[in-house]
Amino acid sequence: MGLTDSVPLDRWTFERFGLTPSKLARRATDRSAPRVFCVSIPKAGTHLLERALCLHPRMYRKLLPTVSDENIEKYRGFEKLLARIRPGEVVASHLRFAPPYPEQLRRSRVAGVFLVRDPHDIVVSQVHYVSKRADHRLHDVFDERRDAREKLRLAIAGDREAGAASIGERLDYFAGWLDAGCLVLRFEDLVGPGGGGDAERQQASIASLLRHVGLGAQAGEEDGAVDAIARELFSSESPTFRKGSAGGWRSAFDPELEALFDQVVGDRAIPYGYGSPDRAGS
Repeated sequence: MGLTDSVPLDRWTFERFGLTPSKLARRATDRSAPRVFCVSIPKAGTHLLERALCLHPRMYRKLLPTVSDENIEKYRGFEKLLARIRPGEVVASHLRFAPPYPEQLRRSRVAGVFLVRDPHDIVVSQVHYVSKRADHRLHDVFDERRDAREKLRLAIAGDREAGAASIGERLDYFAGWLDAGCLVLRFEDLVGPGGGGDAERQQASIASLLRHVGLGAQAGEEDGAVDAIARELFSSESPTFRKGSAGGWRSAFDPELEALFDQVVGDRAIPYGYGSPDRAGS
């Protein structure tokens, strides 16, 4: 979500951007808080990861729009962007992978986190999001399709003339982040019971996230933080929230769409931890 979107000034908004009294005080004094760069394919659950981090009392989202290839030069490149991240700040991005990024991330001492999701569910989420957002660059392209099934075909196969990438191409764009030194988290593990996941896997995923970024030094402290985050993590407070659940694609795909998906994706989903439709999300 870009910061140009209309965001209600509710409790979560202030918490998220570090504007509550307690977080403002910490921002002024906590110089040892982690600096975190998050990346995900669009519609893979960006807000869920951001929320997991910003629910921690030491963390908040940096006041920047979601970073992407379209706006990275505004910050004079990736390395300069990383240098601007202050203690406690979380940057959210849909930045496609480039070979220099892992070394730049390592030198910056910024913790990297890559969130992945079943590509089937990415496709379904993309269709709903783009269709309802008249300001999205692909809105008219999707709106021209007659029904939901044709929109799904477009999200799967893409349309090069219209500038719409296929799901296979999108997986290619981000695959390098899998081996870039980032913690790789699965949406299906992080979402928890509220989104069709498992409580134990959610707790383990949150604990892994806190340890990776440097917020899990003391076991007792970490356990308390994990429980507190898990209680509030699944929420409809995101402006981009629709269902936020795992495995919803099964009710949207028919056999022909599944076959098209397999043809377009091939084995590209396997490095992400997802195989054929029979095993996806397992």
